[in-house]
Amino acid sequence: MKAEVFPVSVDEAESIAAIVREADVDEITGALGIDMVHGLRMCFGGSCKASKIVVAGQVVAVFGDAIHDAQQSIGVPWLISTVHVQRRARSFLKVCKPEVQEMLDRHSRLINYVDARNSSAIRWLKWLGFRFGEAVPYGPKGLPFYQFEMTKEV
Repeated sequence: MKAEVFPVSVDEAESIAAIVREADVDEITGALGIDMVHGLRMCFGGSCKASKIVVAGQVVAVFGDAIHDAQQSIGVPWLISTVHVQRRARSFLKVCKPEVQEMLDRHSRLINYVDARNSSAIRWLKWLGFRFGEAVPYGPKGLPFYQFEMTKEV
């Protein structure tokens, strides 16, 4: 099955929140201290480009990038996966690298944090080519998170 990428709207936050993977729910609540619907609305509304990956009519993930520092051309990539991502992993993976490259067209450097408990997200980020720092306390609960980053090749 082929994955398709479509724009995602703030109006879809509630329906998508209902199918988000538990590890991603834990990450958003740990990092931001807010519920998933609010987190999705923030992500969708605050991004340069917010999209959803759909395979066989099912949303497998939502993603995007926001501006962290316009002068230094630093962006913040994010992705939240749903319960459907594992069954559609191959299709999902095929669209990931081109989308990250598109983010690097908008920003010279991408940085964000990932929950140290989210092993599948960490594996995926490493597969994409992101570099990792040491785990540090992050968010209102001070849970361990890894900073990850990627710099545009010149």
